[in-house]
Amino acid sequence: MVSAAGGTGSLRDFLRLLAAAPLAAATGQESGRPLFSFAVLADIQFADKDGAGARAYRQSLEKLRAVRALLAGEKLKFVIQLGDFIDEGGANFDRIAPLYRRLPAPRYHVLGNHDFFAGREAVLKRFRLRRPYYEFRAGRWQFVVLDGMHVSVKGGWSESSPNHQAGRRLLAELKRQGAVNANDWNGAAGGQQRAWLEGQLRRAAQRHERSVIFCHFPVLPESCRPDHLLWDYRQVLEVLDSAPSAVAYLNGHDHRGGYAERNGVHFLTLAGLVEHSVERALRVVDVHHDRLVVRQAGAKEGQILSAR
Repeated sequence: MVSAAGGTGSLRDFLRLLAAAPLAAATGQESGRPLFSFAVLADIQFADKDGAGARAYRQSLEKLRAVRALLAGEKLKFVIQLGDFIDEGGANFDRIAPLYRRLPAPRYHVLGNHDFFAGREAVLKRFRLRRPYYEFRAGRWQFVVLDGMHVSVKGGWSESSPNHQAGRRLLAELKRQGAVNANDWNGAAGGQQRAWLEGQLRRAAQRHERSVIFCHFPVLPESCRPDHLLWDYRQVLEVLDSAPSAVAYLNGHDHRGGYAERNGVHFLTLAGLVEHSVERALRVVDVHHDRLVVRQAGAKEGQILSAR
């Protein structure tokens, strides 16, 4: 079953809950202190250039300073950004990266389509990533980071590489089918990574852990504008549907944001910082044994995402 409040407008409803709705209040048993908390944001997309439409590229630098100030009052296990850290160019990376490293918690990266300003190995080195998809754990919670450009035509691969060639074939097939997400600024996880994800979630279930998945790209049409979907979103959803440990999937890419639930898994698309205020884009997630509470930084209440 999939539920969403208003399709692509669902994030607005979700944010209203965060702000004031009684349903968002944690009361009774739910008022206990979290095991730990983390902060998440997406599409910082800094660049030293004039804005385009709602995208205020230069302002992302000052917005990230505001993020740092807001998070100073939070006790965080980690901070994670969900991709499109920059809009383009290594010089822009060099300006925004030191500020991100000063955020008051250990920091993680997800790679987005705009982040491949150079060859893949060079990009991984600049982001200080040993590999583009990985997992880490805190307490009895597992966190899985996916590379949505693993199979792509703009993911930093050489044109002769198998991943680039597979991306060309997949994109051509999607265009032949008239798929709305047949855009070269999207990509796919690919079969190898999906098998890895399935194995990670299976081992989490065996350890009696719960799992949160991070990716730049959305996989649930009801949680985003469908033209932003991961190319192989259906196959990723099949993995999540069969994974009892999965609780939530958090992504960026669609700057408008969105939210929906499918088979007990919560799919949240974060609003892009490059287009929105810090208050709208930044979220703190309180992790409990049986639920996540998503709230604004500094708030005492938030939207409860129950674990299945």
